[in-house]
Amino acid sequence: MEIHRIPVGLHQANCYIVKNDGDVFIIDPGARPERIKTYLSQDERVAAILLTHGHFDHIGAVDELAKEYKCPVYLHEEDEELLKDSELNYSQTRNVTVKSKLSFFTEGVLRIASTELHILHAPGHTKGSVLIGIRNDLFTGDVLFKNSVGRTDLAGGSDREMKNTLRIVKTLDKKLSVHPGHGESTTIESELKTNPFLKF
Repeated sequence: MEIHRIPVGLHQANCYIVKNDGDVFIIDPGARPERIKTYLSQDERVAAILLTHGHFDHIGAVDELAKEYKCPVYLHEEDEELLKDSELNYSQTRNVTVKSKLSFFTEGVLRIASTELHILHAPGHTKGSVLIGIRNDLFTGDVLFKNSVGRTDLAGGSDREMKNTLRIVKTLDKKLSVHPGHGESTTIESELKTNPFLKF
């Protein structure tokens, strides 16, 4: 599997291009659609755009890319309102919203094209945050970072739900590579050893 990390936008949110057995996925395209397109060749078909959550810095390029590649856009239904409301997704001065038709994740195994995705509902940062597993790679959005976790003081955030989510994170396969919404990649094993938010 081939993974490209593309930091984009004011907050340098990580957009990922994932290529797996001929399937291409765009995860969290937050800004700069033209730059994201340069990682795709003309003969590659985008199977879907996948959103880990609905904050503006992860969704800003969705509409242009969905129109360009004629692909579905997936997120958890609990975050649908964030895509429609610039106040809730914190883009008041930029008015970032998503008008594309949406498809919703359900927890468990989801097959898109020939790729099997493992979706885990992971509220705490937002109501509809998800972890997306593809093979041995886990895309965690703003739930889990290298040596840190996402904020819980924004709309839809919850300390209690985040702690419950982190309890589940602690049970995941230690060998999983973790690709967060900001910053460098890590592993579950490394985070269990070094992340202070997992020390409970």
